[in-house]
Amino acid sequence: MKILTASLTKPGGRKYNEDALCFDEQAARAFAALADGLGGHRGGRIASAIAVETAQITFWQQGEGLHRLQESLLETCARQANGALQQQQQDDPSLGRMKTTLVLWACDSDQAVWGHVGDSRLYHFREGVLVSRTKDDSLPQKLADIGEISEDAIRHHEDRNRLTAVLDGGEALRWHAARVSISPGGQDAFLLCSDGFWELVTEAEMTAFLASAPSPEAWLKSMENSLLEQAPSDHDNYSALAVWMR
Repeated sequence: MKILTASLTKPGGRKYNEDALCFDEQAARAFAALADGLGGHRGGRIASAIAVETAQITFWQQGEGLHRLQESLLETCARQANGALQQQQQDDPSLGRMKTTLVLWACDSDQAVWGHVGDSRLYHFREGVLVSRTKDDSLPQKLADIGEISEDAIRHHEDRNRLTAVLDGGEALRWHAARVSISPGGQDAFLLCSDGFWELVTEAEMTAFLASAPSPEAWLKSMENSLLEQAPSDHDNYSALAVWMR
């Protein structure tokens, strides 16, 4: 199975970029992470960087002896990342309010697993059709779940930045996980992205651009161009990581 990837992370209209991401492939496994930091330019940038780096290191260390990729491995990565935030907060009390979202993805020869906390999203496409997306830990998502607003209304809701769960160095961790089987030639595509990206790129646009894109780079470029056409001058940091499995 061949894996093709592309990524971008930009400050948008802000002075600082508080997003972080990574992709790593070794032997028959691959790992990706994306985080969107909160808590001011210093705290947010540090939180997202710590979360991504710690999760990446943990994935390869803890997963080395596993014959099969397990969803619980990603939760272990998230818990280690949360612990690393806690340690940094203890070392530097000025960072006590730093937080971050986190979305993790991994695959081996015949399956993909992912998990997340916060409102950074993962989208899964198969044969060019959107199969699923992660659900945000946010107040608007809760309203959408009970039918008070539509899913699309989440993008422009006045409380869209009110998150109900994040990595914050606390004792509790709300983690959501999923798994899907992968077959050679299945034409699976995954998109990890921060809210600064998905708030300005709809699912319909993601799907349409995917249909005409010859590569993950071209897919991201088309979506970024659409984002920039409508973004206000002070728009948020935006990041995205595309993974195609062929």
